[in-house]
Amino acid sequence: MNNEETEFRIEVPCRHLRNKEMYYQEHGQADDEFSSGLFWCGKTHESFGPDGQPSGKNECCRGRSCYIS
Repeated sequence: MNNEETEFRIEVPCRHLRNKEMYYQEHGQADDEFSSGLFWCGKTHESFGPDGQPSGKNECCRGRSCYIS
């Protein structure tokens, strides 16, 4: 048996990240095959955040200057 501990980190997207699926899917539900994959920032109302970087599930995370958990 291996004694190494494996750390799992759950990345929480920014509070301002939006997509249309969030209005009809349950929180934490996996994306289905018909999801749009389109995201926007609730702060800028554009496909990029206040820092000028693209918005997305993987992009809007810790480390960005505009990130709010």
